Amino acid sequence: MAANRPRLWTDEFWLSVDPETITVGFHKADPGWVGPARHIVQTDFDVWYVAAGTGEVLVDGRWCAFEAGDLVTLKPGCAYQRERTGHPPFQIYFAHLLPFGRDDRGLNEALGRVWPQRMSLLHRPDLVSLFDRYFEAHATRPNPYSLAVKGLALQVLHVIFEELQRPPSDRPPRGFANLLRAKEMIERNYARDLWLYEMAKHSDLSPSHLSALFTQHLGCPPIEYLLRVRLREAKLLLARGARVKEVAHAVGFHSQHYFSRLFKKRTGLSPIEFSLRHAGR
Repeated sequence: MAANRPRLWTDEFWLSVDPETITVGFHKADPGWVGPARHIVQTDFDVWYVAAGTGEVLVDGRWCAFEAGDLVTLKPGCAYQRERTGHPPFQIYFAHLLPFGRDDRGLNEALGRVWPQRMSLLHRPDLVSLFDRYFEAHATRPNPYSLAVKGLALQVLHVIFEELQRPPSDRPPRGFANLLRAKEMIERNYARDLWLYEMAKHSDLSPSHLSALFTQHLGCPPIEYLLRVRLREAKLLLARGARVKEVAHAVGFHSQHYFSRLFKKRTGLSPIEFSLRHAGR
């Protein structure tokens, strides 16, 4: 039987990669949050990228701890039972997907056997930007067959597959501490005015060096990253039914008009349109 099992990293494997995205989201836990007890048997890969904070998830009767920079994966067949946040509370991008679609000839099962439940990917901060764009593309394009969504799913899988093929002894050490300090500062303080020199001082880097690191690893300079975090938080509040004026103030914009104009430019929807489209999801 083993000889008939699909093989990974072959031509057949790569030609069969055709991701189907079921949903993508972002979960920002409140302090002390504990999820309800459940028993959900996974039928897809539930992939979490921990953008900030710490927490634990109960899978198959065992608690798995995680922290910022981790990729946590609930694989097909496992039982998801509960999660709880740590201190500081976690912020997680999540995506339910099938890397080979539904007619996969056993490849999803074969991939699950080599895909660990938890991987530290602090050395791949580019995942933050990828998951943020993946989330935004899925939220603003209701068509389940969107090529933009599929393209970003492929980019996320490309990074993950690179790491799965890397021998454990060859994985880069947990690094980029200075960059991560500045990133965490933005994640925690996005609602107030932040300046480049303040971020640079906090991370013990010069403003130019910090900007270069952000651009290299996160795909944009620090101030642009701050803007993206604010817009991400705004989407969460709007989807919960908050008023536009309240949202603009809560995420750090002094002008509701500027916030609305920027939101429309970045997402293709006005804040009110976005709120109406995603209310009750």
